[in-house]
Amino acid sequence: MAPESRFDCARDRLLSQTQCEERGCCYAPLPNSAGPPWCFYPSLYPGYKMGPLTPTTRGQGATLTRANASYLPRDISTLSLEVIEETAGCLHLTLKDPSSQRYEVKLPAGIPQSRADSYDALYTTEYQSDPFGFIVRRKSNGNVMNTTVAPLLFADQYLQLSTALASSLVSGLGEHYTSLLLDLNWTSLTLWNRDMAPHADANLYGSHPFYVVQEEDGLAHGVFLLNSNAIVMLQPTPALTWVSTGGILDLYIFLGPDPQSVVRQYLQVIYPMMPPYWSLGFHLCRWGYTTTKTTRKVAQRMHNASLPLDVQWNDLDYANKLRVFTFDPWRFGDLPEMVEEFHKRGMKYILILDPGISSTSPPGTYPPFDDGLKRDVFIKNATGHILIGKVWPGPTAFPDFTNPETRQWWEDCIRDFHSKVPVDGLWI
Repeated sequence: MAPESRFDCARDRLLSQTQCEERGCCYAPLPNSAGPPWCFYPSLYPGYKMGPLTPTTRGQGATLTRANASYLPRDISTLSLEVIEETAGCLHLTLKDPSSQRYEVKLPAGIPQSRADSYDALYTTEYQSDPFGFIVRRKSNGNVMNTTVAPLLFADQYLQLSTALASSLVSGLGEHYTSLLLDLNWTSLTLWNRDMAPHADANLYGSHPFYVVQEEDGLAHGVFLLNSNAIVMLQPTPALTWVSTGGILDLYIFLGPDPQSVVRQYLQVIYPMMPPYWSLGFHLCRWGYTTTKTTRKVAQRMHNASLPLDVQWNDLDYANKLRVFTFDPWRFGDLPEMVEEFHKRGMKYILILDPGISSTSPPGTYPPFDDGLKRDVFIKNATGHILIGKVWPGPTAFPDFTNPETRQWWEDCIRDFHSKVPVDGLWI
């Protein structure tokens, strides 16, 4: 097997030759320790076996079973596959444990759209039953996905799915400070948000497990993994491996056929709504506007220089002791009046609202925390106590947005603050 076509059989830990071969994998050292793996899967590595496809309420389904456990702890031996032709340009596949509920990321209401007619679909789907894999082909050129190149793994805290790519022209998988085209030379991208200034080889503000491939004939497709634990490995085959430490494998495949259509199809799934017109205008924001006087001066200087400014922002400088849902009575005491002034000039106003609630204010002095305690909305640690981290205001509690009561509490806090400061948008 060519080194660039190897798929890593020791991604979870470093293995000796004996340990590698005990997994049923191949071991072939290379002169350089970086790059292709030394321990890799052979062709047709044993895995799941697919049963017959049968109709479901949304599409088609099948049961996957494996006769022997994989090398992973708490391996899941039976999986449920569902295949849904959402539209002519969107295919949706899920793989999950039918016997145990696992966390699934919820999408906004309003999708999917009308079901695809098989005669109109831009794609066909093929299956390899043993070991299981699927191939998605574009009807016009055959190039999209092929997951038969490496085994599917599904354990309690380790999920893995690999696919060959139609070309090396791959972009997406943000947020990372990289070139538009991703480096496929044995690179990995961890989707784990961090609040830090952008620089190379660092995780940034957002996680977007979505990539776009420019096919060789100029067409394009995209793939979105709806999972909040994703890690991505890229290799020069060209190929890609999704790894997750939890949840399910929930894939959307967008057939475009051009890049603009791919992005449009993706947005219809994750954000099926029209943004306000003013949000597409000119915005100005940075840390360091320390008073309303400074903020007003910044906006006025833009106006005096005839530079367009539709939306003025404030970072956390505005907050009293850096606590959200407050404003400093001295430096930002006239914040409501400043916002109204901007409105009279035809401008909009946004401020930051970090979802981290200060936990050290005296009882009865900071309603967001006091009310949150009463309504039991904060994330707890393994001992059942509120998990306290450290953010801008110091010791901080974090809302558990998987709890419906938390979402209502959050809305109540926003409504109360908006009644005092009529902001037009929030930076969350």
